[in-house]
Amino acid sequence: AENGAVALELLEAARFDAIVSDLHMPGLDGAGLWREVRSRWPVLATRLLFVTGDTLSPAAQGFLARSRCPALDKPFARADLVERVRALVAGD
Repeated sequence: AENGAVALELLEAARFDAIVSDLHMPGLDGAGLWREVRSRWPVLATRLLFVTGDTLSPAAQGFLARSRCPALDKPFARADLVERVRALVAGD
């Protein structure tokens, strides 16, 4: 999905095992998406991985600590992404 609002529409229409989201998106950003997912699908909120190039800013660090969601720094290898999603789905 190109933004958080579209992601929510997709989540309403289909079942997903995990979510990979950018932290910074136009409109509904990653933090807003996480809040909505946590409210509507609490279990899925524990299977959300953020990809970002901004893990050093205090705002990003604070949000990631509060949400307890893992983050994957950009750029990343496809294998790293696949492994992280596998771990989320497995509950590791």
